[in-house]
Amino acid sequence: MNIQPPDYDRIEQELWRKNGNEVRDLLENQNSGLLRRIRTFSDRFGFDEMEVCEKIKDDFMFACCFAKNATRTGFHEKEAEKYLRMFPNLIRSFTGLPSHGKNAKYIDQTGNIVTGKKPGEVKSLDFMWIAGNTNIKCFAAHKFTREPGGSQDHQRNELITLLRMFQNCNDENTAFFAICDGPYYNEQNLSRLCQHVRDEPPRSFACAIGDVPENVEKLLKE
Repeated sequence: MNIQPPDYDRIEQELWRKNGNEVRDLLENQNSGLLRRIRTFSDRFGFDEMEVCEKIKDDFMFACCFAKNATRTGFHEKEAEKYLRMFPNLIRSFTGLPSHGKNAKYIDQTGNIVTGKKPGEVKSLDFMWIAGNTNIKCFAAHKFTREPGGSQDHQRNELITLLRMFQNCNDENTAFFAICDGPYYNEQNLSRLCQHVRDEPPRSFACAIGDVPENVEKLLKE
C-alpha cells in the first residue's frame, strides 16, 4: 500500500473553512474569544460593534475574517504523528512527546537524550519510536516552515543546533531525525541541514516526513 504523506495545505484550508463555518454559532453563543476579536477589530477601525456583528450574520465571507487561526492549532505536528503511526512494524511503539515539563526530552551538549531539565535554549523533541525489530530508539524534532524569512531561518537553525549536538552522541542504539516540512525547505535549505547529519551509527537524518520510513529502513539494514 502506497501511503501518502500529509497534504498540509489541503488540511490547513479545511481547518480554515471549518473555523469559518463556526463563527456565526460562536457569535450566537457569545463566545468570549470571538467577542474579543470583534471588539479589537471595531476599536482598530472605528466601527460600531453591533454593526460588525450584524455584518457577520449577513456575510459569510466577512465572518471568515474572524475565524480562529488554523495555523495555531499545532495541526502540522498532529498530522505528522498520524502519518508515522501508519507504519507500526517499521515505526514501533510510537510516542508523541510533551513540549515542556518533567517528561519533555532534549538533546544535551554531550549528545545524550535527557528528560525534564531543559539544557539551554534548545528545542524539545517531538516524537520517539523504536526502529522495527531492533533496539534502536529514534527521536525526532519536527518543523513545518513556510517561505524564507528571519523567523523561518531561526526554525531551521534550531534543527541545525540539534543535529550538531547529536554529533557528540556515542550510543549506537539511538538515532535522531530532524523532520523538516514546508516550502521553506527547498534544496538549498535542506542541504544546510544535511551538512550536519551523521552517516554512521549513531545515525541522524534531515528529511521531510515522507522520507522518514525509508530512512528507518536504512537503520534496519545496518
